[in-house]
Amino acid sequence: MFKEVDFKSQRTNCRGRIYEPASKDSNGAGVVLAHGFCGTMDTGLFPYAEAFAKAGFHALVFDYRGFGLSDGKPRQYVSVPRQRRDWARAIYTLRSHANVDSECIGLWGMSFSGGHVIHMAHKDPTIRAVVAQVPAIDPILSMNIGNYERGVKKTLQIQQQLTKRAIERLFLKKPEMMLAAPNNDNDVAVLAAKEAQIYPKLGGPSWRNELHPDSFLTGELNENNASLLTDDLTAPMLIQMGESDRLVSNEAIGNFARRCGPLAKLTTYDAEHFTMLQNNRIRKLAIDEAIDFYREHLIL
Repeated sequence: MFKEVDFKSQRTNCRGRIYEPASKDSNGAGVVLAHGFCGTMDTGLFPYAEAFAKAGFHALVFDYRGFGLSDGKPRQYVSVPRQRRDWARAIYTLRSHANVDSECIGLWGMSFSGGHVIHMAHKDPTIRAVVAQVPAIDPILSMNIGNYERGVKKTLQIQQQLTKRAIERLFLKKPEMMLAAPNNDNDVAVLAAKEAQIYPKLGGPSWRNELHPDSFLTGELNENNASLLTDDLTAPMLIQMGESDRLVSNEAIGNFARRCGPLAKLTTYDAEHFTMLQNNRIRKLAIDEAIDFYREHLIL
């Protein structure tokens, strides 16, 4: 069902898989997928890529530089400019596939990469369709929600970690990694909501529950703000929102969809942030809806 693939992004190897449909089922279109904040492709994305391939699409899923199976240092470093370049190279790789129509490419992202795919479609008007699942539309609002969910004491500890790191960087000291997601109620983690405790349980073999602190200092995280793009977007978008999500701002998602008008189809699910990555009825509904959306917009 899939082939291992690697491609260069700024002279560094990104690795992934291309899930290919049976030749008799291929519709000539392709979908590129990548994970959200600190995510790896083996953390819930393979079932999506496999389902897209069974529906006739070539699906390329990949890890960002510094994460999972991809090369690159520093490890566990979330950088918006770096990850956007990885997206661009992944899209180019799928477009170059002999059995894919280069004009029939769609994107799929969740959480932080839900913002990426909207930005990539804004930058590249030849992208024909976007699916953004529980997207981080406004990173500033998401950060404020995180601070509230974490509480004052733990948020101060996060701030102290970052202040300490800012000083240590001046002396080229090795960073002390931050906890990406909490394992229990006592952990101090970047992803603060209680529902984030499921993330470590979903993590695949290559996933690490760590975040490089320089992500906050030099990663330009606030640049992943899709709410600023509503007047200039042209690609049809399916936005899948979890009604009980406490990791991103549903208010920002709703406002974004309203401002985009007919370009954005907003659907809501009885779901938390990671519900649609788990093997359940809701994931199947989300996959089926994405497939229908891609069939409508990608197949010429």
